[in-house]
Amino acid sequence: MTEPSPDSLVTLRETGGPNPLYCVHPVSGSPYCYSGLAHGLGTDTPVHGFEAPGFDGVSEPAASIRELAERHTATLRDARPHGPYLLLGWSLGGVVAYEMARLLAAAGEEVPLLVIIDAALPRLQPLPPEDSLARYFLYDFLGVTEGRAPDVDKAVSGLGPGARPADLFAAVERERAVPEEFDAEFLLERYALFRTHVRALRHHPLGPVHEGPAILVRAAVTEDRLLEWGPYLPRLTEHTVPGDHHSMWQGPGLDAMSGIVTRALREVS
Repeated sequence: MTEPSPDSLVTLRETGGPNPLYCVHPVSGSPYCYSGLAHGLGTDTPVHGFEAPGFDGVSEPAASIRELAERHTATLRDARPHGPYLLLGWSLGGVVAYEMARLLAAAGEEVPLLVIIDAALPRLQPLPPEDSLARYFLYDFLGVTEGRAPDVDKAVSGLGPGARPADLFAAVERERAVPEEFDAEFLLERYALFRTHVRALRHHPLGPVHEGPAILVRAAVTEDRLLEWGPYLPRLTEHTVPGDHHSMWQGPGLDAMSGIVTRALREVS
């Protein structure tokens, strides 16, 4: 039996009604990306987030999406033994939330709301080359898409193909391409968790179907082929908000997303 990890459940919005919204971390492992959404909701709903095992730099990371889903489900049921359960997840968190919804439904629990935010369907494929993955990590760490971090691109431009992640991170630290409080050692630690999560996602066979109601929120520039959740969610409603995978969490994208989630919460309250 999977043991709960109470310390991994963090409060993003404390006060509110009886049915909290539970948000699953993206590939970074941190749930604090949901802080803006939590405070932008126009409804009286407590919001909690799951932090990934290993994010603390001490515990062992989960090696698979299934393990993440089982561990977070155990933690959720330890905090709230019975539903209804309201789940939300962005990116990798959307895939984990989907699998959590399936586990809860299989246990006879009610999941009246599952919100998947710009989460690409997992596809079985190998990891990209290490230097490419480390660059992608840096973009994700800074909250931008590829091509929108010119300081990072300039800092690593002198490194040849196949450069080690440690060399990439040393270069961005030396050239101050990331905030000065994040040194190369810290980046390497965060990268190890990021890499574990990317590998887990790329090796995950998605569970067959979740019959409960679900909402897909997509960024305007995300390719449709990446988000074909319909076969897995027969009761799916889709929405599009301004921005890309990262910028959707700011300005008009965040405002639109907050409205969508607020309306959904009111409908299930």
